[in-house]
Amino acid sequence: MVRNRLYREPEQPYKLELKSKQIRLYSFDKVPKYLQSNPFIHTGYRYGLGIKDCLISLLYFNNETINIWSHLIGAVIFLYFLFRDIYVGTALPLLRSTSDYYFVLFYTVSVIICMICSVLFHLFGCISSRAFAEFLKLDLCGIGFGILGCYLCGLHLAFECYRDWRIRYETLIISIMFIAVIYYIQGVKRYITRNIHVTLFVIISLLGFLPGFHWYVLHGGWSNEFVQHFFPKLFVLYGILGIGTFAYLTKFPERYFPGSFDFFFASHQIWHICALGAFIWWYQNGIELLQYRLTNPCNIPVN
Repeated sequence: MVRNRLYREPEQPYKLELKSKQIRLYSFDKVPKYLQSNPFIHTGYRYGLGIKDCLISLLYFNNETINIWSHLIGAVIFLYFLFRDIYVGTALPLLRSTSDYYFVLFYTVSVIICMICSVLFHLFGCISSRAFAEFLKLDLCGIGFGILGCYLCGLHLAFECYRDWRIRYETLIISIMFIAVIYYIQGVKRYITRNIHVTLFVIISLLGFLPGFHWYVLHGGWSNEFVQHFFPKLFVLYGILGIGTFAYLTKFPERYFPGSFDFFFASHQIWHICALGAFIWWYQNGIELLQYRLTNPCNIPVN
């Protein structure tokens, strides 16, 4: 039976390019196809490591170091939020209902899961083609879960005074994300490129403008001070994501300076930092919105 390109192992062993006491790094042309996603990153590749050596590689620079540590630190940041706001209760005692509490909890946990899944993929994906495929599926599920948490928390808090619309939008996004994740998991077997993965996730994220503008209209537009304060924050969120997405899809800056960004400031690293920044921005503004609603309760009939 002919195996597809994702699971095809190299026919010959790859030559050692760089060796230290703990880790071996290879150049782009010395690693198998499934690791060759970015031809502008010339060196710093790990390949064929065991689990123990992958863990040891956390302590040595390679072209995945920033990708791994950015989201490992991100998971720690959201664990801190979980402890500060939910366990200790610095912000969440101000919540107006138990549903608010659980939606913020869900968002926080979903981001932690997203960060950890990303770390596992970038840390252990170099073990083999099969490990790469399995951890890629995990990473895609984590991204989907993170986006879902972001959506559900945002919709719940923003449409506090419009329950029927909130339920409609929440049902819609749950359905879309479920279908998307199933599609991605199956798509990994057909070697769908990660550019397509990111592009489709970005399109799903951009759908947030629909409830965003609806929220704008329901609250009376720009004449409402509440809208003036919170609506621009949505554009800041998409601005952060836009920078990361542009870098990822265009492979900027390494496309224009091949080999110069093998370890630092590569496009995928910019994507990781922007994704974490967007999650933090959304979380902090969600807490602010909760506190606003405490002192400014809904003064309209619930639809």
